[in-house]
Amino acid sequence: MQFIGRQYERACLAEWEKRLPRGTLSVLHGRRRVGKTRLIKEVFRKHELLFFEGLEGQSTRVQQQHFLEQLSRQTRRKKYLKLRPENWSQSLDLLADYVAERAKKGKTTVVFLDEFQWMAANRVDLVTRLKFLWDSRLADLPVHLILCGSISSFMVRKVVRSKALYGRVHIEILLRPLTLPEIAPLFAKRNLREVMELYMAIGGVPQYLEMVDPTKSFILNMLKLCFARHGYLVEEFERLFASHFGRNLHYRKILEDLGKYPNLSRDAIAKSCKLDTGGTLTQYLEELELGGFIERYVPVGRPLHSKILRYRMSDPYLLFYFRFIQPALKQIQTGKEQPTTRYLPDKKLNPWRGLAFERLCLAHADLIAAKLGFSAVSYEYGSWFRRTDKDPGAQIDLLFTRADNVVNLCEIKYRSAKSGKSLIQEVQSKIDQYPASPQASVEPILITASEVTDSLRNEGFFTHILTLEDLFTGAKT
Repeated sequence: MQFIGRQYERACLAEWEKRLPRGTLSVLHGRRRVGKTRLIKEVFRKHELLFFEGLEGQSTRVQQQHFLEQLSRQTRRKKYLKLRPENWSQSLDLLADYVAERAKKGKTTVVFLDEFQWMAANRVDLVTRLKFLWDSRLADLPVHLILCGSISSFMVRKVVRSKALYGRVHIEILLRPLTLPEIAPLFAKRNLREVMELYMAIGGVPQYLEMVDPTKSFILNMLKLCFARHGYLVEEFERLFASHFGRNLHYRKILEDLGKYPNLSRDAIAKSCKLDTGGTLTQYLEELELGGFIERYVPVGRPLHSKILRYRMSDPYLLFYFRFIQPALKQIQTGKEQPTTRYLPDKKLNPWRGLAFERLCLAHADLIAAKLGFSAVSYEYGSWFRRTDKDPGAQIDLLFTRADNVVNLCEIKYRSAKSGKSLIQEVQSKIDQYPASPQASVEPILITASEVTDSLRNEGFFTHILTLEDLFTGAKT
């Protein structure tokens, strides 16, 4: 697949050249398959790049030896293969020697430590020794040291927030999936609604997108990737889960519950998992959130420690997996061809479309703000609800509260039929229930995947009506 998007991240990484001849330390993290390694190789393809990759599940001793093997091959120094390092400092000093030699010749070096959490064997010893190496040898050399990992919980807690590297990280990038405008060129010949459904099912993960056949429909691609015996996305959840959480069944239970329900309170999750609401549950939820699988949210304007805090699935593939793939695993494994309606029945498909489209719009909130023309104004965004376990209350799909005393109340609709005037009363009811400040102006916005009737447009009720075309071209990437 051609390299697309990532303009912001590329610009951030290019900042290191402004610091030369001093060194730059960067941290790059994000879920697996999101394109971290590809990004680095693309950005630094014209530089001397020393690439090191950790081995999943191996001991520190094995990691150190593997590091030396990679260093030996890339520097063409076979003598390193005979060494048996006692600790990471001995291995890292050899790397520093090579960088220093190049510096004396006026050359810069990029050092990329990929899958850093595996290289460190999920311990802090390597981080501590890197801190000493950086301070004593690398900081004043023309080198860009990049620590990259797919286990964000380790990269954030043990690297970015570590006492050892505190104040030393110059660039931190959380690499997120590609956005709709970024993937649009890949599917130029497909209907926008079809591309939208594809994105709602697998998200903007480059490796998943690479497996999609752009000459085939959404349904045919799903049958191949998600409902064929050897379809890549049939077993992808198990691979992701094992890599991030091993065999801990509590993580699995939380994901299964959030795959089944649109959102859950902390108490509901604790009860389902038979856990106290204390520290252990907090750790599980934070790990899942840092991994990009779930997200916590409260009504816009409320603090995150609010009692009405809720959790929901944020990963499109996992939402699709638990709704459609997991329930059909037995049938899929038989290898027998089944009709599409067996795997994607309308009674499940239509509710999923509505929920997935809502999540997609939330994930593209900044793009929507740019399209609506207020991205230069400070704003907060999110869902708004007034809900207890007994009273469902009002629900606003997406709400922007702006510093210029404007509230954009967004109604999100994914339906086959046109949206008509009956929608006005539904949205007006939400406006009446939302406790807007007397000084604020409330502007209703409609974000729709379908057409709207002329009568609805002519009413002028909605300040803006955003369509699929707007979402695919909402902002330059």
